[in-house]
Amino acid sequence: MSRFAIVLCLGLALPWHAAEAMRCGKDLVREGMTRYEVRERCGEPDDISRRYKTVYRHMAHDQAVAIEVEIEEWFYDGGSNRLDRLLRFVNGRLVREDVGS
Repeated sequence: MSRFAIVLCLGLALPWHAAEAMRCGKDLVREGMTRYEVRERCGEPDDISRRYKTVYRHMAHDQAVAIEVEIEEWFYDGGSNRLDRLLRFVNGRLVREDVGS
């Protein structure tokens, strides 16, 4: 396999969203950060919504445990010259960032 093909395969295997970290001033916000860390870097969001969801974790062959998780979504209005951002937190940790128009 050529060196180019190896580099191409490695590049495709990397997560694309890693380059899409949200920038707040000079700081970056990345998955795994807490709400406190994000608020310290970006300030208060323009809107917050919170909901709870029950998920089931299988513990053994015939046993499952119900766990309630908190899902919080923060909306940052980018204004006329920047894209809007929606940050999703699960149990207080950032798990996803969506970029809108």
